[in-house]
Amino acid sequence: MAKQRAAKRVSAKQVAIDVLRTADEPLKAKEIAKQVIESGRCSGLKGKTPEATISAMLAVGSKPGGPFKRVDKGTYMLAETSATSTPPATAKGHAQAHKPVQEQKPKRQRPKAGPSQSR
Repeated sequence: MAKQRAAKRVSAKQVAIDVLRTADEPLKAKEIAKQVIESGRCSGLKGKTPEATISAMLAVGSKPGGPFKRVDKGTYMLAETSATSTPPATAKGHAQAHKPVQEQKPKRQRPKAGPSQSR
């Protein structure tokens, strides 16, 4: 029989999701990185600065549609958790109610090139 691994290796992103899911509160990127590395579950963190790699992954993952949400500088939580605490329709409608609608100005037309006009 083949040897079995003690633990299945998963991506750092999945481990970070698990860390935030168990935290029940937003965490600093440094703390998330520490817990991801200490778990020993992730593959692909072989560089000299795994903390920077995880911080970059959190930043990219916090863009719209990503699994993370940035709540403060360097502080993240799960995006699905934030969706349940604040309904997006309420937040969006509230923000739009205070912004005036700007009308588009017509484009200026350049004078046609032709003989020089004297005044």
